[in-house]
Amino acid sequence: MRNFYTSISNSSKELKNVRNLVTASLLITIKLILDLFTIQITPFLHLSFEFLASVTISMLFGPVVGAMCGGLSDVLNYLINPKGAFFVGFTLSAMMSGLIYGSILYKKKITLTRCAFANIISVIFVDIVMNTFWLSILGGKAFYVLLPIRAFKNLIMIPINVMMIYFVLNLVNKIKKENFS
Repeated sequence: MRNFYTSISNSSKELKNVRNLVTASLLITIKLILDLFTIQITPFLHLSFEFLASVTISMLFGPVVGAMCGGLSDVLNYLINPKGAFFVGFTLSAMMSGLIYGSILYKKKITLTRCAFANIISVIFVDIVMNTFWLSILGGKAFYVLLPIRAFKNLIMIPINVMMIYFVLNLVNKIKKENFS
């Protein structure tokens, strides 16, 4: 638990560096652009790669910055490209996702196992449980009606997402070492 509090403290300090703020801002912009290319399958199911920018922010700057950028990018995304009514539940989900990825990946060696663990935790708690609950509130459908199809899609995507996360984060670390060390 002490490790978590240290991670929170160190992540908060990342906000004092202008380079970090600019980098996080650019990654939020990339996230917003990637979200424009979301593939809508049904009203309750879509495929998107914007999560990679959020994971990158969380890995680079920790859980505090990851959560803040997740919330900010959700609000900005609604303002730029609204896909229905604004609902604060999805903002909380975006923040929780940033917090989870940041807590697991910040200042740690990027391994396939660590990426899988972070993605599985995020998918189960945020994508399957929280977002399905928000969709049941918004859509008027029962949680247990939406749960099977959303769980199936998210569980199928875990191996693909883990490989993408692993590849992107290692690429980002390589670029960071070559240019910022």
